[in-house]
Amino acid sequence: MHVSHSYPGITLGFSTQNFQKALPLGVDNLKILLDFASEEGYNFMELRDPHADLSEEDCKILADYAWKKRVEVIYEIHKDLFDPEFQEVFDRAIRNTSIFGEPGILRSILSWSEFAAHKNKKGWTREELDYLTTTADSCAKLARVEDVQFVLENIIEPWSGNGETFGLTDFFDRTALVGLQFDTANPFLSSCRGQAEPESVANFLSSIPGKWLTTHLKCAAEDQFQPILKENPLPYSRVFELMEAGGVTYAALELMAVDGLDACKENHRKSIQYLSDINLVELPK
Repeated sequence: MHVSHSYPGITLGFSTQNFQKALPLGVDNLKILLDFASEEGYNFMELRDPHADLSEEDCKILADYAWKKRVEVIYEIHKDLFDPEFQEVFDRAIRNTSIFGEPGILRSILSWSEFAAHKNKKGWTREELDYLTTTADSCAKLARVEDVQFVLENIIEPWSGNGETFGLTDFFDRTALVGLQFDTANPFLSSCRGQAEPESVANFLSSIPGKWLTTHLKCAAEDQFQPILKENPLPYSRVFELMEAGGVTYAALELMAVDGLDACKENHRKSIQYLSDINLVELPK
């Protein structure tokens, strides 16, 4: 299995969150997923450790195992920058990410707690935006000392501001060091504080070369996070075109977790088959 020759710069992986119901976080379970990645032909795996609970020794064991399996590891935490625990989790995460070596990417989330606390909140205030941009670039600068690139994923913030409040485009217009992990579903879900138009999202992505660094291939069909990939508001073919043009390498399947390891694996295979059906992935004959 490999990405179509039309997109030579893109590699495929998956997030371990897809298996979180079947295989809770732990060294032995992560080895099982590295085995799966290697056997199925994935180039990398996103290791979701929400609170950076894995120890330094755990990461050394996993890094060695991943190297033997020839699978790269992107490390992920799940704390937004307003979360009071963010800084201590981030500090542990830098250490853990650096242990895995290339590609040296640490991901967290751009928004959550500030919106979860206020159901009618439509965007960030000027003060919130200033805090976010300053904190994000400061964290990215600290990460670079350890040869780590810090990226943030779009979650429920609006894609753009409305003149009174601010959104993702305002954030990346004002930052220089932090990168974007683009989630292909979130801007189009009703849970987002202002659903975006697919073409406006595509236009912005094409305007930030060097900032967009990784992608979550996630499906927003029927206004729901889906357990398999299928038709998405922003078509995956368009996403791949934009990634290739922008030099974005890493595309990871993010699927709704289901019960049972076999069911999780089957959902990945169905998703890869869908990508093959639309000529983005080539499967062995």
